[in-house]
Amino acid sequence: MKRANNTTENTNSIKQKTNTILEGIVIAVTSISDNQNDKKGKYWTALICDVNQNVNRITKYVSLKSNCFIHTKMLDHLNNQRGIKLNKLKFNDDNTYVATSETVAVEKILALTPLCTQITTIKNIECMSDGEYVSFICKVVEIGSDESVLLNNGSKRIQKLKRTTVIADNTNSIIMNIWENHFDVIKKDVCYRIKLAKAKMFNNEIKLTTTVHTTFETIEDIHIINISTTPQISTESVVIGTITSIGRVQETCKCPKCYSTDVECNGKTIKCTTCNSRSVYLTKSTTSEKLTLSILDTNQITLEFTVDISKLCELLERCGRQDLCNNDLVDHEDVLLTLSSITVFVHYNTRNMQINNIVLNNIDNK
Repeated sequence: MKRANNTTENTNSIKQKTNTILEGIVIAVTSISDNQNDKKGKYWTALICDVNQNVNRITKYVSLKSNCFIHTKMLDHLNNQRGIKLNKLKFNDDNTYVATSETVAVEKILALTPLCTQITTIKNIECMSDGEYVSFICKVVEIGSDESVLLNNGSKRIQKLKRTTVIADNTNSIIMNIWENHFDVIKKDVCYRIKLAKAKMFNNEIKLTTTVHTTFETIEDIHIINISTTPQISTESVVIGTITSIGRVQETCKCPKCYSTDVECNGKTIKCTTCNSRSVYLTKSTTSEKLTLSILDTNQITLEFTVDISKLCELLERCGRQDLCNNDLVDHEDVLLTLSSITVFVHYNTRNMQINNIVLNNIDNK
């Protein structure tokens, strides 16, 4: 009897999870995209603001050949901003749902204005909670270099690129992370109306991040901005990949402050036109202690680095080939053959592409 009771309770719980009703205003709908976890299918997502001002994420998986009526209906409701009622949703957790083949969307009269699409200030955003969606106008003050980030995607870990930006309005400035799908839509010193970015708490400090639902609209210059406390952009990043080549460092003249090669070098001083500085030219004897390294990352992009010879020797030792360290690492063929047979995890400086640490990668990234 005890087993029967548990079975009944579990059945009722499943029915409740797959028979959820949600009412609200559609505030974002993505296009139908390929499913990264299933090459045979596609999916789309949408955001719905409910009557409690909670933002709920809806996901719908569709086959390659089928049309999706609900997707069309969601787009209609996004455009006309009329209320919608969805039934027979499968509830996951934390305001996330999956639309099933039984899910039906009907119009619902609602007196609701989503607050997350109303323009607010950066000062107000700093007081918001982790995970809240926000909309605002701002000017892009600074854009950092590409950074590689490892993210969990189901049972897999995938590598994506992000850039750290500093944005400001007339109340304050804040850091906003943008992802590679937005790299081409945002430029430094340009003003935007940004909708549905997400507030995230990092080290007890609110920052912003874009999502697939974030939109950018170019606007006129807002002129007065407050950047009295400009946040610092990190210059550190990581990458996973395979070593494809080793080479010798070619002596070049660079600015020691900003690493720009747009300089005038007369053997005594370096005049940089990028940061308008002049520095004493120091002849470096460290060139012979470094090598260049090409790494093919998991996105099939080749990155060029400089690395200390000592760090490569440590890597060879971990591969059981410390004997190779007594040879010229460029001339000896077995060095590259050994290093190219492993996957490495690299921590590096994005400004000068100098490797700070390189180790064997123990994460299954397939």
